[in-house]
Amino acid sequence: MADRMLYLVFSNPVEGREDEFNEWYDNVHLRDVLATPGMVSAQRYELYDTEMMQQAREAGLPVPAHRYLIVYEMEGDVDTTMAKIQERVMSGEVVMSDSLNLETVLMSFWSPHGPKLSAS
Repeated sequence: MADRMLYLVFSNPVEGREDEFNEWYDNVHLRDVLATPGMVSAQRYELYDTEMMQQAREAGLPVPAHRYLIVYEMEGDVDTTMAKIQERVMSGEVVMSDSLNLETVLMSFWSPHGPKLSAS
């Protein structure tokens, strides 16, 4: 089995277009990206606002700048897979939405460092 990596994408919708953003991400974008060879799985997350985060805000401490996170699992060569995704975006096979605030998107790739542990 090929090595697996995590591809994390932190994002925000364009102001006032959150419903459109979520509709596109959930019903179009995930399926488009997962149709690319090398992509294994995807799961979206929404920031969970806790009391601890509210206290950090009130204290002037940094808090997350993104409302949404998507965690993709990939296998194989990351550069090859990402090149395929970029080709598919350029050809229109992967549909992008202008409800995604591209000015705030952050992406990163993560490889395992040590074994995965579980609580007993």
